[in-house]
Parts: sequence; structure tokens; C-alpha cells
Amino acid sequence: MPEQDPVRDDLAAALAARRELGPDYEDAVLESFLARLDAAVATRVDARVAERTIARAADRGAEIRQLVLGIASLIFGIPVTAIATSNAEGIGALAVSWGGIAAVNAAHAWTVRRNR
Repeated sequence: MPEQDPVRDDLAAALAARRELGPDYEDAVLESFLARLDAAVATRVDARVAERTIARAADRGAEIRQLVLGIASLIFGIPVTAIATSNAEGIGALAVSWGGIAAVNAAHAWTVRRNR
């Protein structure tokens, strides 16, 4: 069953009213139809603007989380570097530590981009 189109239904009703009422009421019927059409267009535009606003807010939130994660990684990376280089195998431990930090940041960035 095809989906009903409110604008098509309003137009059909306006044409039927015009036929029934005659040419004397043509302007009133037309104004009424245009008012309903304007309201329908405004509703659709408002819905699209709301969707885009929500999407932009979500994108902005993801950007902020990515920035916070990057800053936190640098802050926590300093003691990790000190601890990792205090051992005899300092370079290997340092590489593994920073590799893990980089992997967490990359995984978060990849998840954010995939969800857009």
C-alpha cells in the first residue's frame, strides 16, 4: 500500500473544495492550501535542522574526547617513561608503553571516525 502524502492529500482537498465552492472562493481555497503547504515545509526544515544540530554536537563531543585523551596520554606518558627507562631493558619497555598509548589513541580515533 503506498504511503500517504499529506501535501498531495491537501492539494486534492483544495481542488475538490474549489470545484464545490466555485470560482468565488478560489482565493480563499488557494490561501488555505498555501498556508498548509508552508507549515508542512517548515516542519520538514525544522526536523532536518534539528538532526544536523544533534549530529554536529555529537561530532564536537567526539573531538573534545579525542583532545582530552591525547592530553591525558601525554600526562600519563611522563611517569610511564620514567618507570620504563629505570629498568635495564628501558628501551624495549619504553617502546611497548608508548606503543600501547598510541594504540589506545588510534583505536579511539578510528572508532570516532567509523561512527560518523
